[in-house]
Amino acid sequence: MSHHGSSGTRESSLKFALAFCFIDLVLMGSAALMSNSVTIMGDVLKESTDTLSVLAAFLTIRAVRRSATHQFSYGIGKLENLVSITIGVIMMACGVFVTVRALHHFSHPEMPEGTQAGIAIFALYACIGYWIWGRNKRIISEQPSAIMESQARLWFSKASFDVVMGSGLLLALIFRQDQWSWYIDPIASLVGVLFMFHAAWGMASSSVGDLLDATIEESVQLKIMRELVTHIDSYERIHKVRARRSGPNVYVEIFLEFNPTDLMGDVQKRIDALRADLESQIPGTDVSVRPTASQVA
Repeated sequence: MSHHGSSGTRESSLKFALAFCFIDLVLMGSAALMSNSVTIMGDVLKESTDTLSVLAAFLTIRAVRRSATHQFSYGIGKLENLVSITIGVIMMACGVFVTVRALHHFSHPEMPEGTQAGIAIFALYACIGYWIWGRNKRIISEQPSAIMESQARLWFSKASFDVVMGSGLLLALIFRQDQWSWYIDPIASLVGVLFMFHAAWGMASSSVGDLLDATIEESVQLKIMRELVTHIDSYERIHKVRARRSGPNVYVEIFLEFNPTDLMGDVQKRIDALRADLESQIPGTDVSVRPTASQVA
């Protein structure tokens, strides 16, 4: 699949998710105006940052797909990872804010009022969030992407957060005449924060490694060497193999020495066969085989 084709699929998915984010922001903002719940108010601010995160991812994919040049001919792996880390940091900040608000609510407890609309919205968007999460996971299985992986984590976190918040508000509504139920609101908020921190850490930790220049996984190296051994009769000597990862893609350069008496047409057929086998064995790999007659530094 081409970079632009996969970007188009991801752009469509992000546009779809962005529309739901804006609608959720409007609905939950309206619910916050009718309620004194710290959970609902915290969710409005959290949803604002979530919307900005999805918007940033959407604009990144859109800019790359509509680029008229070959500026991104090696893909957008690094940019995707940077966006994913940014989303993780934003979610961390949201978690800290919700925690502060919950602790304040513990010190000054009050009975939540006007939460019915918020409960209904939480229930609706929990279902929508899990559905979008499943949709993104299907896209990732077809075309790995750091941005879509971060979006899948984001929507799973959002849906789980909505379940916890909605359940907490529903329980507080049922027992609203009992003072102990006033503490359910901040407790539910803190449980939701755990989901946010978990998702944020997962996004950041999975993206930082790909921003560093490091040796590719040993399993990938073994697959490369296994194919070179399989095709050992196709060349005279291996001078060097080097590989690097850019986001979900692996770029491999193989420097081989061939018999100088062989016709270039025959050499090219062997190169094509080796490259095809390697790329089929390691999805997302771009292999370059370079004929050489001297040692490579």
